[in-house]
Amino acid sequence: MNPTNIRQQYRHIRRQLPESTQSLHASLLKQNINDLLGSPKALKIAAYIATQGEISLKPWIAENKHHQIFLPKLYEVNAPELRFAELTKDTQWEKNRFNILEPEASWENTLLPQQLDIVLIPLVAFDREGHRLGMGGGYYDRSFAFRLTQKNNSQPKLIGVAHSCQEYPQLSQQSWDVPLDSIITEKEVITSEPGTN
Repeated sequence: MNPTNIRQQYRHIRRQLPESTQSLHASLLKQNINDLLGSPKALKIAAYIATQGEISLKPWIAENKHHQIFLPKLYEVNAPELRFAELTKDTQWEKNRFNILEPEASWENTLLPQQLDIVLIPLVAFDREGHRLGMGGGYYDRSFAFRLTQKNNSQPKLIGVAHSCQEYPQLSQQSWDVPLDSIITEKEVITSEPGTN
């Protein structure tokens, strides 16, 4: 199955999850995120606002008292790229051109991808080798492309977040695809094992 067909099928799968299932998955996910982080050190963590059936981070964000949370903000200066604005009680919101909520923040008040410790990344489908199929815009891959060229640079950690039903047996990988370090679902934490399939 080609990526376009997989994307259509798996977007449909997650959109069809009942609200009660979405709520349960988000609650279970919260504990798995905490288990994976497991660090007393305060971290700079990028999250996201769920849309189109993505598994929600709201329960985890609501209970977080320790880490700084940042949200992606799309800028299109020379090329489309993501920067990350801190989420605070005073955050004001606006919609980007995809009708997705993001913080109102000036360029100089955002972080570069390299300044984050952990990035929680939404996805359409994933496999256990750490491959991720996104929405097709390539924003995360472009923003974290430095992970491909700087082999000794494992920061920030890239963690895919999904419903367990979004697992695909084996996704094809393109040269520009940035692999995930881990995947978190409502059921488990999966440490990527490249090349095992």
